[in-house]
Amino acid sequence: MGLVASQARLMMLLARRTDLEFTIQMISQRRTALAFQATAAARCYPQLADQLRIMDRDLEIQQKNLETQHKIVTTEYDGIKKLVDKNIELSFKVFG
Repeated sequence: MGLVASQARLMMLLARRTDLEFTIQMISQRRTALAFQATAAARCYPQLADQLRIMDRDLEIQQKNLETQHKIVTTEYDGIKKLVDKNIELSFKVFG
């Protein structure tokens, strides 16, 4: 893979990683809000609290899937970054 293609891939991976981090953060905030709602509802509306716990479990599963994707993207990003750095180093040795 050429330097330009590697750089383009690196930018695409960085954008994907950032999107995943943002989505994980949004899910985390939603789970926190659900926890507060479930605590408040537990006293008066136990059935609603159960539904909120189910929603939290679904969000937890989504979050774990996104964290797995984030790990994969980060690993690929690190590999491409090393490749780009190596290409740059070799280019400077040739021209320097």
